[in-house]
Amino acid sequence: MSIALIRSMDTQGRIIIPADIRKETGIQSGSTLEIATEGATIRIRKCRSPFPGRKELPEFLEPLHRKICCGAAVCNAEYILASTGCFLPEGSTITPELRSLVLKQEEQIFQADMPTPVPGSRRTVAALFPVRLSPASKEAALLLVPETGRTLAATEQECARLVANMITRKYEERKEENL
Repeated sequence: MSIALIRSMDTQGRIIIPADIRKETGIQSGSTLEIATEGATIRIRKCRSPFPGRKELPEFLEPLHRKICCGAAVCNAEYILASTGCFLPEGSTITPELRSLVLKQEEQIFQADMPTPVPGSRRTVAALFPVRLSPASKEAALLLVPETGRTLAATEQECARLVANMITRKYEERKEENL
């Protein structure tokens, strides 16, 4: 069923998504929504919750962010799973360029031609470290997203490498516990 309704926006830029549309799309309080423009069209899309263990990822990202003062995120080959220190909403679709880099499953430090993490982002990915989250989600990566123009020190890269290894070990242990 396709539903089309007209709604007015309030003075703070908010609109109400009608109950019928929320019900049909499964949107509920706390759902993550992507809002994108295509010319004069505004598109709102419910973002998926692609990884069941995503709630544990901030336990790794937040200390890394505090230590190196750099945005950090974990993504699979399709979506941002978690982020801190940079605006990369959970469930946002990653760029095709970043997707191809994640699929390679190779550590990469970028000096130039840094990929953007999500369409429309002004920030770029300075480093990518492969992580393993589960057999069903083999291609994933820890991303470092510093302020524009900032380069990463060797110690920052080493901290991220350690965190990537810790994430992989955590989810390997979890897999073994479930066997």
